[in-house]
Amino acid sequence: MDTAVRGVLSQSQLLPYELLTEIFLYYLEAYSHSTPNLPPPLLLGQICSTWRHVVHGTPRFWTTFSLDIGHGGRADHVSFAKAWLYRAHPYPLDISLRVCTMALNHIVDAILPYADRLRVINLHLPFQHFQPLADAGSMALLESVNLSVASIYGPQPIFWVERITAFTRAPRLRSVTISFHAWATHSRRGGLFVSGIQMPWSQLTELHISEGCDSADIFRDAFLQCTNLINCSLFMCTWDVWTVIPDVPTVVLSHLRKLKVTFSGTGHSFPFFQPLNLPALKDLTVATRNYARWSHQIFMGFTLRSSLDLERLSFKQVKTRSDELLEFLRHMHSLVELEIESSRCVDDNVLDALCYREMASQHLIPKLENLHFYKAFDHIDGDCFTNMIESRWWTDDTPRMVSRLKRVVYGNWTIDARVLQRLEHCRREGLILNQRRC
Repeated sequence: MDTAVRGVLSQSQLLPYELLTEIFLYYLEAYSHSTPNLPPPLLLGQICSTWRHVVHGTPRFWTTFSLDIGHGGRADHVSFAKAWLYRAHPYPLDISLRVCTMALNHIVDAILPYADRLRVINLHLPFQHFQPLADAGSMALLESVNLSVASIYGPQPIFWVERITAFTRAPRLRSVTISFHAWATHSRRGGLFVSGIQMPWSQLTELHISEGCDSADIFRDAFLQCTNLINCSLFMCTWDVWTVIPDVPTVVLSHLRKLKVTFSGTGHSFPFFQPLNLPALKDLTVATRNYARWSHQIFMGFTLRSSLDLERLSFKQVKTRSDELLEFLRHMHSLVELEIESSRCVDDNVLDALCYREMASQHLIPKLENLHFYKAFDHIDGDCFTNMIESRWWTDDTPRMVSRLKRVVYGNWTIDARVLQRLEHCRREGLILNQRRC
């Protein structure tokens, strides 16, 4: 060992135990967002016997545990987890397990004795590994849960998650993320994960669910129970066209401010909005995939019922017409950001309606500052598009009845050189103007 290093170590051994502890805690905090080859507590413990004594005797060093195992897991990883968590007593625990092998089928058993001290758990595991959670006790300190299924290739046994109710005994739980896709187990069994794992839906403030199975009713029923939600994102299937879609009474989610919902499938999406009343909603993203069907009538009913006045709207491949989009936007007096991706609903009529006219008494979305048009907009006239931008862009201080644009992003459709020169003039004057390559 280098003489200078020996000198530093010998001097550090003279420091009081408490001071060394504080220094190590600062070190751990500095490396909390990095991924070193060796976890900081183990690294510190290898320096010398004094440091190892300090680290092993300080439970706060062991309150965050992360294990990332690919396809080469061994049984001693379970022993390692148990030893680590034991040293953290009596502090709350933040645990992250990413295991992509069937070999560590007892990894969840390692955390069950500490269920009452779990604060955050992130589990990315093979489908079968979640079953031991059914035997977990009270989770009195749990605040955040992230559950996702690891993709395991090869033959899979027939398996069904038995009802797991441990999370319903978590009075502090506010944030839940659940992710499960059929490809993860090479099967297509609707709603296995969401229906099998019970949550205290009514106390959640943040919910993110992505499950690529035929479980539209399960998704909606869980969502409608979340009466205290503030932020939510859902990736869900549509309702099949040949099934009877039950009518659900109106449900008010009075705190929800941000909602992102993606519909995948060839069926109907309208039953999701049919029972909703979201009076506090300010940020809405709707995306459709695989030709999901859209009902403007139902969506407008939801808009009027909620007295909806958004600040941000994103439509991604939503199958709506330009006149329907205009009808909706006339209610959006507070809209600051508008994003439309891959849709024929934006045409010259919409662009003309967005133009600012000095003598007009009313203007469409007067607070608009950020505008994003992506992908299939070759049908748009370049002059009409540029006229709209120039009408809502100025550099003088004259007051106007609309907000000045700050940022415009447009897709890679063909625009002639003359129009590009006009756009470039706005850019030179200060407008943030980007062409997005799709």
